[in-house]
Parts: sequence; structure tokens; C-alpha cells
Amino acid sequence: MMIIETDIAIDYLRGKKSEINKKLNQLIDEGKDLRITQITLCELWYGIYRLKSREKQISEGKKLNKFTIDFPEILTLDDDSSKIYGKICAELDKNGQRVPQFDLLNASIAIKNKIRLITRDKRHYPRINALSEFNFLELWEE
Repeated sequence: MMIIETDIAIDYLRGKKSEINKKLNQLIDEGKDLRITQITLCELWYGIYRLKSREKQISEGKKLNKFTIDFPEILTLDDDSSKIYGKICAELDKNGQRVPQFDLLNASIAIKNKIRLITRDKRHYPRINALSEFNFLELWEE
């Protein structure tokens, strides 16, 4: 099982980064169990509703609905992932290395479930991974 992080999902939905799409399509063709989190879904809907054109919102919303149908389950926070979030967030703050909250929430879900998280974010996720007891990170190049 693997979690597709927001930046990878956006790339896939936009179809602009052919290397990313090729890798993701390969995982799909291999029958890999891919998931997204509720956090990523929130970020994707936010991006859609920020679009100025109502027509574009509708067409992108349809794409997103079609995309999410293929996922057997959307992973959410629970008590354990919330504790992981709090612990790592406090440690990052102590070290002056705060990361965006959505990234840390996604990472907490991956860590709790011991699932690899696929992302292109080389700036924030390595900091979180360094404080994790489980190496959840899979970095992809653009």
C-alpha cells in the first residue's frame, strides 16, 4: 500500500508532468494498492474552488470525483496519528523547523499506518521523516 501525496495527485490530474504520470500509471497497472488521505482530498477540493471560472470548477470537480472513485479507501486521522502529529510538530517547532500543517497531517497518517508516502516535496517531508520511527518517505523527481 502507498499514499499519493497532494503534489503527485495534482500532477496526475493535470497530466502535465509526463514522468510522474508514467510512474503512477505503472503502479496502477501493477495493481499496487494506492490511497490518498482526507487531507489531500481537502487540498484538492480547495484548489478547485479557488478557480475563478465556474465551468472550470465543474470540469475539474468531475475529474477529481472520477479520480477518487478508484481508491478503495480514503485514509483519515485517528487518535494514534493525532498523537504522532502532536509529537513531531512539537519537535519541529522546538528545532525551528516548522512545516506546513497539511504535510505533517499526511505524514502522521502514513507513519501511523506504516505506509510509504509518495511526494515530490523535498523541502518539508525529509524533516518529518527524520523524526519518524518509520521511514515513510518515497521522494519522486519531477
